[in-house]
Amino acid sequence: MSHQPLAGNPQFARLIQEQVAYLSQKGWFHSIELPEGNVIRGLHSLEALKERLSSFPIPENLEGKRVLDVGAWTGWCSFEMERRGAEVVAVDCVELEEFQIARSLLGSRVELRIMDVEELAPENVGLFDYVLFFGVFYHLRNPLLGLEKICALTKEAAFVESYVTDGANPALDSATTPAMMEFYEADELGGQIDNWYGPNTKCLLAMCRSAGFARVSLENIVHGRARVTCYRHWEPPPTAPTQPAPWIHAAVNNRTGDLYFHKGKDEYVCLYFKTPASDLTRDKVRVEVDGSGVPVLVLADLGRNGWQANFRVPPGLSEGPHEVRVRTLESHFSNTYRIEMCKEMSPTTCGQRRRHTEYPSETLSQPAPVITHLENSVTETRIFRGYRNEYLICWFTTPETNLTREDVVLEIDQREQPVTFLCDLGNGAWQTNSRIPADLGPGRHSVRIRTIRSPFNNEEEFYLEPD
Repeated sequence: MSHQPLAGNPQFARLIQEQVAYLSQKGWFHSIELPEGNVIRGLHSLEALKERLSSFPIPENLEGKRVLDVGAWTGWCSFEMERRGAEVVAVDCVELEEFQIARSLLGSRVELRIMDVEELAPENVGLFDYVLFFGVFYHLRNPLLGLEKICALTKEAAFVESYVTDGANPALDSATTPAMMEFYEADELGGQIDNWYGPNTKCLLAMCRSAGFARVSLENIVHGRARVTCYRHWEPPPTAPTQPAPWIHAAVNNRTGDLYFHKGKDEYVCLYFKTPASDLTRDKVRVEVDGSGVPVLVLADLGRNGWQANFRVPPGLSEGPHEVRVRTLESHFSNTYRIEMCKEMSPTTCGQRRRHTEYPSETLSQPAPVITHLENSVTETRIFRGYRNEYLICWFTTPETNLTREDVVLEIDQREQPVTFLCDLGNGAWQTNSRIPADLGPGRHSVRIRTIRSPFNNEEEFYLEPD
């Protein structure tokens, strides 16, 4: 791949400085068409502004929609979204007098918020059906974080426009083209000190996916600037599926093995599911969290129709429960599996609200579960040696559904032991993983299990060998 870099290009720097001089004298970045037909001339003509907007699949009718315009400048895009019927919030890092003048002349109700991208969050600006993110990416010191912020605010689609280093000759062949981004320490790009990064087109698309968007579409590249639509949702499932829906056994934190995740941490989900599809690749798997699509990072064939898909927890999830489901390109969606987002707190306290050793007798309204099998995760027998990597795997059946890890009580020698992993095997069958106590002596030991709504039933035994 070869291109003529704009960083350090004297002609490009001269053009940028001419634009800066124009803005310092006249101030209007966007041209604005007034109600009586007069036009306030800005650096960007109405024709150019309309052409850029027409590149994106933005509906003409936005009645009932919320739109966020990030990097609004003079506000032409904000006012155009309002003209189409949307409730609009415009965001910029500085308040421009020209925006307020245009807002008054147009009789606009667009709300202007003075904020940096790093400050944007659902808690302070809400959620938006559509987000405009034009000419902002390369101004960010932390561009991937910025895209994650945008993703967290977006319900339907975000429209991204950015300078790209290979704009004159984009090469998107994944087999030969690396995703690369240049870093500008000072004023290497156009003589501006707030131009920090220059991605190539492939890098920009990859970063939009990595930020949490399900689908990314390159619309076009004009004058060295790529225009990208980032969707939160997958395409609709097939109307006539040729494969059965998958079955989710578990969705757990890859570090802790439980279903709890923590805001402020870089968390990943291991999703375990079954499907008879034999030729799956990660681009044929569609994972959703609360109805929004999530890109799969790794897909592993576990054998016997079992699969594992790893994905990053999508940005912006609120505290509380969230539902995960999965489908293939040729199936409908699976059952849902609940994960829970916690505040920034210790993993040892998150999810322990209901764990107790005693339960009121009136809550025992369900039949007792039945243990069907015990096994050492290492030896696949009932013999343990006290090794650190050994887990006690317990299979049981129960008519109860929608169990969570805190709903299950497992005891070894009548001492409650934490359930570190719970897996729904389907048809009333379940699996738990637990550690055996470190102070357990050699010999035979009993295991029994119940739920918080049922009594204990049968006991099974395992054997701990002496050192």
